[in-house]
Amino acid sequence: MNLRTEVEHQIQELLNLGIISHSKSPMARPVVCVLKGKDRKGGVRLAVDNRYVYKYTVPDCYPIPDISDLIQVIGNASLISTFDATKGYYQTRPP
Repeated sequence: MNLRTEVEHQIQELLNLGIISHSKSPMARPVVCVLKGKDRKGGVRLAVDNRYVYKYTVPDCYPIPDISDLIQVIGNASLISTFDATKGYYQTRPP
């Protein structure tokens, strides 16, 4: 598998979708390629090592909801749905 071709293809797709944009930030980090699948033939997942950036990031802290509170809220529901989205981290808007 030619990693460079696949990385360029995925980056172009993310640019076209507006998920990423060009930047000249000094906080930019290099792309890390992770081969997917047990046999490493399931494609390429792009990742970024943001440990350096996180040193300068102030986190938003939200407590995890208590399960008993959630059960009280949905306890009388007649229908409960769950969803799983491919590439779920692309499904949220940036701040």
